[in-house]
Amino acid sequence: MSCRSCQSGKQQSFPSEINVHFPGRENLSKPTVMAFPKILICLNCGFAEFQVPTAELQRLAEGFAETSNGTKRRSTKRQKSA
Repeated sequence: MSCRSCQSGKQQSFPSEINVHFPGRENLSKPTVMAFPKILICLNCGFAEFQVPTAELQRLAEGFAETSNGTKRRSTKRQKSA
């Protein structure tokens, strides 16, 4: 298999630890999602790719749905002072 970025054959798989944060200031207090995928790194150009494990992917989707549907999201618009 060759690198999708530079087509080099010099790739290596490594164990990893990834801590995913939900975007936006309103989500600073939301728990992060830890994942431990194997990451494939091109030793020629540094391009890396990984697949999020199913359980962590489900937690990300659920957390993002909470944020996206408006029930937990605060408005970031500032009102003008009179």
